[in-house]
Amino acid sequence: MITGIGVDIESAQRFKESYQDEHFINLIFTKQEIAYCNTKKEPYVSFAGKFCAKEAVIKASEQKRNMKSIEILNDDSGKVKVSIDGHENKHIFCSISHTSDYAVAFVIINKS
Repeated sequence: MITGIGVDIESAQRFKESYQDEHFINLIFTKQEIAYCNTKKEPYVSFAGKFCAKEAVIKASEQKRNMKSIEILNDDSGKVKVSIDGHENKHIFCSISHTSDYAVAFVIINKS
């Protein structure tokens, strides 16, 4: 049974300067998220995508959460994994897509 749906879209360009602000980045993202995004050719696009995913999780969730308690990582195949407070949540399904201009994420929470 689907218990939550969330979507978010952001301008990737908004993150072009923000991702270089360590205070901002450390406030929102985990160390693993930061390390992952910084391996990309255009890190700001990945930061924008992960930010969207966090926002979509918050919108889909029944509980209020802060951004850093939500971790968005990718497995070896590239599939998005969502962890809450350090524990992978297999009931949360997330898809992220982006261009150099925009990032979007869609989340479904399914608790059967």
